[in-house]
Amino acid sequence: MTAKRLLYFLFLLPLICLSQETAAFSYCDASTTWNGTAWSNGEPDQTKDAVFTADYIVSGALFYACSVVIQGNAHVTFTQNSNAVITHNVHVQANGTLTFESGSNLVQTLATQNTGTVTIKRNSSLIKKDAMTLWSSPVSGQNLLDFSPETSTNRFYTFNTPNNIYTMVAPAATNFETAKSYLIRTEEDHPLTPSIWEGSFEGIPNTGNIVKPLVYGSPNFAYNAVGNPYPSPINIYKFLEANEDAIDGTIWLWRKTDDPSKSSYAVVTKLGYQSNTIPDTANYTLQDPFELHEDGILNTGQGFIVKANTNTNLVFNNDMREAVSTANFFKPGQSKDNAGADGIAASRFWINVTAQNVFSQVLIGYTAEATTGYDNGLDGESIMDGTVTLYAKIEGRKLAIEARPEFEVSDVIVLGFKAGAAGTYQFNLDHMDGLFSEGQNIFLRDKLNGTITNLKEGSYIFTTDAGTFDSRFEILYSETLGLPSVQKEQVIIYSNAKQLTIEAPEEIYSIQIYDVTGRLIYSQANIAAQQFTSALINTTEPVIVKIAFTNGAMVTKKTIIQ
Repeated sequence: MTAKRLLYFLFLLPLICLSQETAAFSYCDASTTWNGTAWSNGEPDQTKDAVFTADYIVSGALFYACSVVIQGNAHVTFTQNSNAVITHNVHVQANGTLTFESGSNLVQTLATQNTGTVTIKRNSSLIKKDAMTLWSSPVSGQNLLDFSPETSTNRFYTFNTPNNIYTMVAPAATNFETAKSYLIRTEEDHPLTPSIWEGSFEGIPNTGNIVKPLVYGSPNFAYNAVGNPYPSPINIYKFLEANEDAIDGTIWLWRKTDDPSKSSYAVVTKLGYQSNTIPDTANYTLQDPFELHEDGILNTGQGFIVKANTNTNLVFNNDMREAVSTANFFKPGQSKDNAGADGIAASRFWINVTAQNVFSQVLIGYTAEATTGYDNGLDGESIMDGTVTLYAKIEGRKLAIEARPEFEVSDVIVLGFKAGAAGTYQFNLDHMDGLFSEGQNIFLRDKLNGTITNLKEGSYIFTTDAGTFDSRFEILYSETLGLPSVQKEQVIIYSNAKQLTIEAPEEIYSIQIYDVTGRLIYSQANIAAQQFTSALINTTEPVIVKIAFTNGAMVTKKTIIQ
């Protein structure tokens, strides 16, 4: 070979190698190459492989391609809530880069595996120093300590199902496991004021069918910390439908700063979203996931808790992936009224109980999809971990979300209430949709004193002792319809040795005893019996005995304690 021909061959060799590598990752009959100035065969679409030999930025756009190949030193960035919808896969050469800024997504239709390192960035919520976030990696090969290098090494946790507790994990020796979430505290230099932390995952993007084994010990030891495994949001409705036999159809989202008085978790089902904190439009993650998509979404990097039904597998697939853009886990938006996931027609309302530094919420919804029993995927259980918890009760379960069948004005909802401390609390109607936004009233009955309050007209303030009260409150839809009664003469009251005994034809819920000045001198709730004898009551004056029955009836009688 002459020197001239040898030089010509050496000049062509890199181009030959590049074309051979490009061919190896070509899936469609046509391709188009970006050379820094123009596309060689028109704009990319689903029928063309997109090859980049020069830098390129996609900003605020939807980008389609059959596959993506990053060659040489090309640097390609998707930013400003862009979405890359790729039929097959992405391939990134060693010296090239492919970056998805927070809010931009990589969505793949088929299960063709990716090659090469991709950077997926994800912003946290507005969080303070020492707050925790439940993270899940959208790529393989990401080390925990490299992900958050300034976090103290004893502040990385994994959930231990057999013990129902988060336990420390060694971050330097641990990579994110696919579809598993890890609780990670903020870095030590994170501001004390609420601020976004910018996370960055580097590795091969996950795609295709993913199977995550679940741990199950017993019904009480079945919680698993899992997470969205993809570099794009996943559809809540499709996820729950695909796993309806594997898990209880409730998703618990970690939504907490350093505040032990509030529950750590918000609750999501196909019926809707129950918040564990007062809505904060300035904090993008503490909002309703159904505001972003009618089926609800779990964003890139989002970890969450599910409860296994048995030792089985959780499944993910590309059909769950959505090209929905938001820079954080969640952000405020316009709610889709009168519908849960997959357009489930529903009429719903959200009730809050509040006090200073205290918040708890319950969601009640009516839909033809539900029954009066427990509905997997619609009803959502409460974790019951806050200082105060408001809940509905059904079949022995305590619910943060209760789904009911089609609305009837005669329906009655029993609400339970747990208070870690005695004090004064307040019921408020947070928001509503469907027939409740069209005029249907919502009444709260306090069975302790017989008070009925229309929550659409104002709040209800009450006092309570510390404890759990499974049936103190009820939701009614008519102030008088169907209210039960007990005749005064049917209730027998007598005393002996300063103790008062009450016998009644119905189950007694509570009694309150007042002296002649109206001062409460004795009370007892959660009696749940037709006969009750009080403790010693030290008075010789006449007293007023107010008796509340489990069925809602009230009787007041005057007597003397002997």
